[in-house]
Amino acid sequence: MVHEDMKQILILLAFLTLTINAFATEQEADLLIAGNDTIYLKSFPLDSLQLGKRPFGYTRQTAPSTDCWRGYKAIWRIVDDRLYLEKIIRCYSDNQQGEENIKSLFEHNIIDFQEKDGMILANWVTMDLYIMDFRIARHYPDKLFVYDGYYVREKNKEKNLSLRIVNGTVEINRLKKNTPQYCIYLVKLYLIVFDIYKSLLRADSQML
Repeated sequence: MVHEDMKQILILLAFLTLTINAFATEQEADLLIAGNDTIYLKSFPLDSLQLGKRPFGYTRQTAPSTDCWRGYKAIWRIVDDRLYLEKIIRCYSDNQQGEENIKSLFEHNIIDFQEKDGMILANWVTMDLYIMDFRIARHYPDKLFVYDGYYVREKNKEKNLSLRIVNGTVEINRLKKNTPQYCIYLVKLYLIVFDIYKSLLRADSQML
């Protein structure tokens, strides 16, 4: 009986572990720095420019890995309610080193830009962002992920809106680091199951 219980516990533990690792090929996020917070951005504002000359010269076919199809990671910063492109770096999976020269990138693509402290004002960006509460975000409760709200119901969008940017200007900012309750429940469940598993192991060893 104990062995059968242990088998079921092991299956449950394996399921939880697989769930946590199920999204290993999720696209690497851009980073958005707002004050002292670093936010993981799962929408990619630079792509909306449809650059002819792309960062590091990558295309989808030559991207360094399947979890970084765009071939780069952009770092954005909010300063005085304006959104700026601060730098473009390589993906973790890229074996090459170095950063993209963002000024040269815009010049080569013949795009006018406003520069401030080495950053480029992202005045082409108009987007609404929402806190992610599914998939990868569930498995990293200590990190804040935002995306374009594709899965948010239309009637709930205004209520759940976290960040609104219009032509590079932040018009609404409700970002805050809240750990979704289901993340807490998942961690608690995992710990409870693991405690049961250890108890069964001890009971089994005493019977031998």
